[in-house]
Amino acid sequence: MGCQALVPDLPASYGPPHTYLGTSPGCWQIYTELTARIVPDMTVRGLLADTYMVQHPGVSSRQAIQSVVRHLMGLCCVLEMNLSFERAVVVMKKAPVAEFTWLEPPTFLGPLTVVDLARAFEETIQPDLVREWALTTWQAWGIYHGVVRSWVEKALV
Repeated sequence: MGCQALVPDLPASYGPPHTYLGTSPGCWQIYTELTARIVPDMTVRGLLADTYMVQHPGVSSRQAIQSVVRHLMGLCCVLEMNLSFERAVVVMKKAPVAEFTWLEPPTFLGPLTVVDLARAFEETIQPDLVREWALTTWQAWGIYHGVVRSWVEKALV
């Protein structure tokens, strides 16, 4: 399961995009090209990563569960609690991993995808668009906000 964006169909020789994310080689290429650009604001870089990861949750596995939950926690920290990216990373590292469970992804993961960002960022990264992408994706996971907040609160103690 991924963001459902229309992306280039790359040949199998391109290689696997990621070991546990639900992303295609074409989508992964767009994301890696986007993140290779210089983004001085660490919060914007964090929102890029967190949002992409939760739009490509993959299937239930230990790695995918930890990835999705930690990145949802990152979005919660930055978007709802106004924590810095650096503080969000500390929270994600202190997460109660043993409590994590598979969160069945919503069928709609938000109106924006990495393709929209790549088109808009031909010259410079636009922090407001990154934040909008992150917020609409976070909202798509709304059914799980309560449990994600509880994990964040436990990590903040």
